[in-house]
Amino acid sequence: MSDDENESVQMAECGACRTVIPLDSKECPECKTKFSGVSEEALGECGACNKLVPLDSTRCPECGVVFVADDVVDILRKWVNDTGVDIRKLFDRFDENSDGMIDSGELKRGLLSLNLADLPLSQIDRLVKEIDRDENGLIDLDEFEMILHGEQKESTSDEEESEESDEVEVHEEPDVEESEDEVEEELAEDEIDESEDEEHSFEEEELDETLESEMDDEDFELDEESEDIGEVEELESESPLLALATMMDEHDISAQRLFNDLDKDGNGQISLAELIAVIEEKYSDIIDINDVEELMNKMDEDGDGMIDLIEFTESMESVDEEDYVMETVPKEFPSPMQRRMMSKSWNDAVWPLIHTAFGIMVVLLLVNALFGPVDGSGGMVEYSPKDSNTIFMNEDNVQVTEGMVYACDPMYQEGECANSLTPFSGDASSMPKGFYLDGIILLTLSIAGIIGSLIAHLAVVPSWRARARAMKEVNEDKDEAGQTDSEEVDSDEEEDEESFDESESEDDVEYEDKEDSEDDDEADDAIDIGSHVGLTFDDEEVFGTIIEFDDDEGTVTIKEDGTGDEVTGYQDDMFVE
Repeated sequence: MSDDENESVQMAECGACRTVIPLDSKECPECKTKFSGVSEEALGECGACNKLVPLDSTRCPECGVVFVADDVVDILRKWVNDTGVDIRKLFDRFDENSDGMIDSGELKRGLLSLNLADLPLSQIDRLVKEIDRDENGLIDLDEFEMILHGEQKESTSDEEESEESDEVEVHEEPDVEESEDEVEEELAEDEIDESEDEEHSFEEEELDETLESEMDDEDFELDEESEDIGEVEELESESPLLALATMMDEHDISAQRLFNDLDKDGNGQISLAELIAVIEEKYSDIIDINDVEELMNKMDEDGDGMIDLIEFTESMESVDEEDYVMETVPKEFPSPMQRRMMSKSWNDAVWPLIHTAFGIMVVLLLVNALFGPVDGSGGMVEYSPKDSNTIFMNEDNVQVTEGMVYACDPMYQEGECANSLTPFSGDASSMPKGFYLDGIILLTLSIAGIIGSLIAHLAVVPSWRARARAMKEVNEDKDEAGQTDSEEVDSDEEEDEESFDESESEDDVEYEDKEDSEDDDEADDAIDIGSHVGLTFDDEEVFGTIIEFDDDEGTVTIKEDGTGDEVTGYQDDMFVE
């Protein structure tokens, strides 16, 4: 073979078995590895799913993972151009406290919420310095617009100039002479890279099939789990936005990924037609198709008929702040009704009346069943003679025997025709005395009522009083602790200021001591002789007027209401009504 023929056939090494084969081979004759050719586009491998994607991609088309670029400003600028989002709206999104400025923390959280970058604080500070023109450490709207739009034209012109220079360099490249050995080495390296890519091609295809099957399984699990949601499903039917957020939380789906799923044409905005199509195709079991328009109206904040990523993300984050999130609101204690039930008027009058009412009801029901207050003379009853040997003739001259139905005659009938009221049971409004269904039900309710009222009066209400008293003591302790802390802070400040103005600090201390003494005097004047209070004495609560204090022993003597007895107890057991 001549030298010209050797030069015309370029050789390369197979990356799988290291066999030297022609460069244009489609398959290695030794290991049967197939080659797909050389890709003109620069590719890279996704670290999440191992799929080959273009190097300039911002997101993996297979798994949806967002790639973090080195130049965050360029990525943010490109994202704004692709989505067409309003700069002011994006600025307001980053400006969490609405002060018209974006600090480093707000910028970090904003980039992270949009899945654009997750940078350490040091790089965030460097990025702020790059955007911050006036060097005040904050980014205002003008600086934000300038970095995203103002420099775009300059960068575009720079790119055009660089392209022209590249074209000039391309024309100059033929003048550069390279050795044949260098060309062959470069071709061999390219072929090795291609063979390594082919080596993973089968694994990538298997990964793609696995990912597709996992997505199918996930959709199937969504369909199955949507039938077992229970009460949450009822809430979702009322709020499609909550249904969407719940589905995202359950399946760990990011807002960016769901937005990309709903954005079928990939223009960075979701139209009503896209929303209806995707929900009807994938999420019809979770969201009612009739609620899609309501969902659109909730997300479309600017009313332009389209949902951008900012509106979508804010809507998902606002779900926790909306009314349809069921939060347990702690009830106020004591409530107004509980205060009334703990008051002296209830203790002296209302509770005894409730007990008495239930007791009277029990007595009346027992009398009705046992004694029969209604006269049943003339009513048709079975004859039950007072004396078993008594036989008499009725008005129709018919002999009445035991067990025979007749018009009741109190002279011969056992019990003298006494009847019990039976307004809700029995064949008539009154029946022969005894227990009937309506009487049994009312008697049971009355007994339960009197037991419940006694428990409430003697057990529940005192526990409420104890709890209210404990809460009051805790609040007083907190106030005292806060006052002590403030006094300590004041004293520290006073010590620091002594070197500057000792006389002024002494005046402040005297003034504060005077105020504290006045507060103590006011607290002492709150309860004094003649005040009406309650006192826990021998596990019972008594109410009366204070007639004597003994601070040495820590006791108080009150004159009990009603009886006028003097009761002495500990001041700690005293409470204000």
